Amino acid sequence: LTDMPKDCLRNLTRTCLENAPVLTPFISKDPDTLSNKYFETLLRWNNREIKYGEALFIPTDVAMVVDEGLQKYVTEYANDEQLFFSRFRRGYQKIVESTATSTWRY
Repeated sequence: LTDMPKDCLRNLTRTCLENAPVLTPFISKDPDTLSNKYFETLLRWNNREIKYGEALFIPTDVAMVVDEGLQKYVTEYANDEQLFFSRFRRGYQKIVESTATSTWRY
């Protein structure tokens, strides 16, 4: 959120994100691996336990950890990677099955 114009923070648009004055670092040292590190880092950010520049979140990321209803899921996924994998797999499968146009889906 560093140096973003206030108009962009109030009305997050694609143009604002593409023209953002900062580059967002990867949350994980291994961005090609699926894990729950994103959720762990969100909780660490909320508890003010990360170093400056370690992670940079956009307003929708922050909303997940400051909203009590959503924070429940962030906490569950941060604490239980297998639960995250299970729900991710189920959600991804629903998306693929509802949009696939071929029998060769996977």
